[in-house]
Amino acid sequence: MLRKMRPGLLALFVLVGLSAVQAEETAKSGTQGAAELNTTIPVKMDYLIYLPKDYEQKEKWPLVLFLHGAGERGDNLDLVTVHGPPKLAKSGKQFPFIVVSPQCPKDQLWQPVELTALLDEVEKKYRVDKDRIYVTGLSMGGFGTWSLAAYTPYRFAALVPICGGGEKFWVKKIKHVPIWVFHGAKDGAVPLERSQVLVDVLKKADADVSFTIYPEAGHDSWTETYNNPKVYEWLLQQKRKPESEVKAAEKKAEEARKAKRAAAKKK
Repeated sequence: MLRKMRPGLLALFVLVGLSAVQAEETAKSGTQGAAELNTTIPVKMDYLIYLPKDYEQKEKWPLVLFLHGAGERGDNLDLVTVHGPPKLAKSGKQFPFIVVSPQCPKDQLWQPVELTALLDEVEKKYRVDKDRIYVTGLSMGGFGTWSLAAYTPYRFAALVPICGGGEKFWVKKIKHVPIWVFHGAKDGAVPLERSQVLVDVLKKADADVSFTIYPEAGHDSWTETYNNPKVYEWLLQQKRKPESEVKAAEKKAEEARKAKRAAAKKK
């Protein structure tokens, strides 16, 4: 077989073979060696997409990414229309923005890398204003909203996480992003504290964050939120801050903190 190969292919075959041998040799019994993973993972995701009625008349449109809760997972897109913007769109409501509503597979959680791949694809196919991309989600989707924003902190113009939660270190990355948080005071599925702790971190960092607590609401704090026109009005007022501008401000703030600490030591 090797005799029939062209010289170039033969050389390539030998080179690949040598590379494989070298890789194997880095990990010997009883020792530790370096290795490398270089692969492509396919992403398959079903989603609903809503386009405004005069979509063709404008060059670009704001986009809202909606992340559903755990109860809507599976392989039936009708489940995604149970709550939130896709429910309203199904009933005939008109939105002045694109709405993308993916479905998370059964027994899985929202994965930021997969959602990022989805947004990349949607940006290529549709007329998306990259400076006006918003993320919102409820329950599991609320957690997904926080984690996705932390994964790509300079991509989004604003967030609306509903009855979600996350890790404190996540929000330190997105303190420059306007965020409007919603939660029910009597939520027995995701305690109010899960949102409260993140809001407290953001407020301490002087972030642009608002927190609406429904005193009598349980886990369903999303119906009232998504039925509120002011939520969409607020979203559409937000525009992504340039990454360079955000990083410059962060650098300036860090230098000010260092100077303050140095001054305190001198005293």
